[in-house]
Amino acid sequence: MSTWRQSWTAVAWRKFLQAGEAEAELWSIRRRTHNGRPLGPAEFTRALEERTRRRLARRPRGRPRKTPAEAIPQRAET
Repeated sequence: MSTWRQSWTAVAWRKFLQAGEAEAELWSIRRRTHNGRPLGPAEFTRALEERTRRRLARRPRGRPRKTPAEAIPQRAET
């Protein structure tokens, strides 16, 4: 709390809270809350991924495509 008190006074904090959020900020917060993704820059997300050892960044939808080397060769019909 001492670090917080050095940066904020009761008056400054009250002013900050009264200012509210812009509609775009609220939309971002709601979207990320709904998706379960962290809200912040890519570096922040990468740092969280390292700490939690979980993938948090968005990935492409669907099953990853196989490379030709991974594809199972088809048997020729005789």
